[in-house]
Amino acid sequence: MKIEDKIETARCILIGAANMNVKKEILLKISEKMDNYILEYYRHTENSKKESNE
Repeated sequence: MKIEDKIETARCILIGAANMNVKKEILLKISEKMDNYILEYYRHTENSKKESNE
């Protein structure tokens, strides 16, 4: 699964959970997972930019 798909899936899950009034602790865990995917995405794109400039 591409990282963009992981981010989108986590976003959809987070929105759905928020709409269902899930506990804040669970929302936080979902949000943290999404944050990790976003960091992974930025690291990947930064590495790609560095490689293309070499």
